[in-house]
This record gives sequence, structure tokens and C-alpha cells, in this order.
Amino acid sequence: MRWLALLLMSCITTLVQAESLTFGQYTVHYIAVNSTFLTPEIAAQYKIVRSSRRAFLNIAVLRNNADGSTTPVAATVEGGKRNLMQQQSSIDFAEVREGEAIYYIGQFDFSNAETVRFAVDVTPAGESKAQAIEWSTQLYAD
Repeated sequence: MRWLALLLMSCITTLVQAESLTFGQYTVHYIAVNSTFLTPEIAAQYKIVRSSRRAFLNIAVLRNNADGSTTPVAATVEGGKRNLMQQQSSIDFAEVREGEAIYYIGQFDFSNAETVRFAVDVTPAGESKAQAIEWSTQLYAD
């Protein structure tokens, strides 16, 4: 996780924008990243397929504690994507745990310069209601 987290942080600061949504006592961080941003070694470690037209979502759920700290929590993450022509496909998410870190990776294909609209439902463990998250981003093949 530390390698992936460091890589994603460098991507965040230079090439892509991470977003977050706070609801109740939880904050969900989410980002879509072109898989070629990863080195072959990191991609293999996390079973991410590298291709110029392949990307992944990285989603993490944190509980906001009263003392200002956060705690990673497990969640159910389900959703998919659609393009501007309303073609839809689901995205399967795999849970990754490293130490205390918990995050979810979902891979998908895209076309060059495609605007992709995501709709993801996140249900933190122990909660009965899902939080819907929707956003769009434009992805480019390299």
C-alpha cells in the first residue's frame, strides 16, 4: 500500500485529481488513474493490468474520529461507468488490505479522450445505508 499510496499521491499532485466526499462520520476518497502511471512491478503486485486504454478506480473509506484522527474501515463498494453515449458497464472491486490500510481497486477500459461518468455506492461495514457517489473525468491514452 505504501508504494501504491506514494505513487498515487505523486499522480494526484501532477496529473490527476483525487476527490473526496464526507457523509456522516465517514469520508470517501476516490480517484480514477490510467494504469500506465504505475510501474510494471507495482501493477503486478496489485494485479492491475497495464495498458494505454486501461484505468482503475481507487476508493478508500475512513471513519472521522472525534479526536480529529481517521480510521480506515471496510466497506461494500459497487458501481460502474457510462460514457457520453450512455453505454454502461459495471466495475468489479477488489479489496486490498496492507497493515491498517483498506482500499478498493476496480479496473476498466476506456477510449482515448473519453469522458467517463462513474456511479459508485459505498456502504461502510456496520452501516445499512449506502452513500451514492457520482463524478466524471476525462481519460487519455498514452
